[in-house]
Amino acid sequence: MPSISNTPQRAPTGKSAKPSAPMLAAVAHAAPSSRPVTAHDVLTAASATINQRGAQRDSTGTNARQERSMAATVAAFNAIEGTNLTERQGWAFMQTLKLVRGAATARNGGHNPDDALDGAAYAALGGEAAAAAAGMTVQP
Repeated sequence: MPSISNTPQRAPTGKSAKPSAPMLAAVAHAAPSSRPVTAHDVLTAASATINQRGAQRDSTGTNARQERSMAATVAAFNAIEGTNLTERQGWAFMQTLKLVRGAATARNGGHNPDDALDGAAYAALGGEAAAAAAGMTVQP
């Protein structure tokens, strides 16, 4: 499975950025035959990242290996700030952070693939939180 490099790509002044080999790599460097990064690549990498971070940080005690930090983060933020954010809103906040960072990087002529990757992951985790809050389930 290809991975998306975290090496920012900067366009030369006055020229548009072209997909480059470091953007898509099996091990953070150029693959012998490269191609432009696709939306599927970003979503696949985001899914793998969610699983990897879940394996590193799962604290549910169920060995679920899933990213489950937002509920605790939102609860702490709400206690500190006296607000009432939901878990879904917490993920939306993080997604917005990645959008703002991506826009700032683009204004400077660059691109950091991590912004898109994490933004996609946060969107998925927000969708999961919204579905859970609405009592939705997946039918086999």
